[in-house]
Amino acid sequence: MQNLILYALCVGSIISLTAALTNNLSYSQINFEASSDSGATQTFTSTNASTQSNSASVQRNSLSLSAANLKQPQILKINAPSARLQGEISINGKVVQRLNDSSSKLDLSPYLSVGQQKIEISAQYSPSTAAVSVEIQGSGNNISQQTSGSGTLNYTLDLDIQ
Repeated sequence: MQNLILYALCVGSIISLTAALTNNLSYSQINFEASSDSGATQTFTSTNASTQSNSASVQRNSLSLSAANLKQPQILKINAPSARLQGEISINGKVVQRLNDSSSKLDLSPYLSVGQQKIEISAQYSPSTAAVSVEIQGSGNNISQQTSGSGTLNYTLDLDIQ
């Protein structure tokens, strides 16, 4: 009888663990075209690949811009109204701004040039139940992401500037 109970507990644990691991993977992709005031059409592709490992979630987007758009502000906003952020924003591996408050705003244009660019936000926030939003606005484009529940913000924006 004890062996049967032990066997049932083991099977139940394996099923629960498998279900938990399966639910931690998600993927979505959004494509749309936006026209800027200059009449040029820009293609925006957003790919969110979220995987959870040790309560850390990674969000990733990609965006194509015309080099002419860099003459206008491309604003990155990070907002966590009920939390405190500790971290940094880096562009192509170089830290350009430290995060030490509940919100931050940065014009990306002075840091960008033609070619492949990578913008990374790495931060911790508390309380971990708070919601944190990342928004990029400029030249007819608007990207918005939100995360909560882990206490960690890991966001990457891959830019292709032509």
